[in-house]
Amino acid sequence: MKGKPLQDDSNLYRAFCCPDQLTSLELKPKVGFLNKAGELYKFIDPDYRVIDFVNTKNFTEFDKANSKIYDAPASAEVYRNFLDWLFATFNEDEMSFRQNLIKKLRLSAGQKVLITGCGFGDDIGIIYDMVGNSGEIHAQDLSKSMVLSASNKFKQSNVRFSVSTATALPYKSRYFDAVFHFGGINLFGNIKKAIAEMERVCKVNGTILFGDEGIASHLRDTQYAEIAISNNKLWASQPPMELLPYNASKIELSYILGNCFYIIQFSPSDGLPAMNIDILHKGLRGGTARTRYFGQVEGLTLETKQALIQEAKNRNTSIHALLEESIKKMLSL
Repeated sequence: MKGKPLQDDSNLYRAFCCPDQLTSLELKPKVGFLNKAGELYKFIDPDYRVIDFVNTKNFTEFDKANSKIYDAPASAEVYRNFLDWLFATFNEDEMSFRQNLIKKLRLSAGQKVLITGCGFGDDIGIIYDMVGNSGEIHAQDLSKSMVLSASNKFKQSNVRFSVSTATALPYKSRYFDAVFHFGGINLFGNIKKAIAEMERVCKVNGTILFGDEGIASHLRDTQYAEIAISNNKLWASQPPMELLPYNASKIELSYILGNCFYIIQFSPSDGLPAMNIDILHKGLRGGTARTRYFGQVEGLTLETKQALIQEAKNRNTSIHALLEESIKKMLSL
């Protein structure tokens, strides 16, 4: 993996915005970014590639707990020990696993990618090899120590980092071609907001992929699940399908690593799924989805309903058509 030498180009910071107001930021070279309220978000590395957007005053209880865990002196060792155990347990080669998972994004040269909860940056190199020098990679995490560690490993000019919360991302809306997250979202607290933020920053028809612990439903009542959950309570988590945004399309749910981790993939669309609600139903009832929903009126007596049905049959028409004709005639419409 080779990259261009580090350069001071303000265009490399164009992805960022104020995480609270989503407004534009003013770049202060070699200092940081200034929002419209005068708050300064500082660079915290000598290469001016890592920006600290965290305001601890806005921390939730989950943010405080996660920050304490992942910024602890032993966090790197604990994190590495867990990953070694995890991949050994499921007999997976870590690099092959990461490559196969990221292939689901179907990345190509020149694309813009965001990694949320990047940890120590284990996925950055794989993504860089796919998008190349012409692409753009942003890596985000709440842990300052993890982000700084990742930035020290990846010096490419088109890789940028932020210390920020996943529920208030400091990135412009509809900026990225793909957003990737694996491991951590179960602990984000407001999972719905974290998913909504990934959707907000991803382009329409882009790709969002995220996953975490959660045993597949068909294994829930087995001893296999009991053993797994006894080892790691997070494996009792359910995939948060009900928290996906209403405009999610091309939705896929799958399981990996012994069916103990869920993977959810979707694309943002322009709105709700397309549905033509004006197609006429054939048959006695008749009408359309529109008229059946918006055209509901006060109920009839049973005798009147039965007479209406019989009259529709006699005329070889639908109840809807008969009602429309009768009411319009009565109201002189």
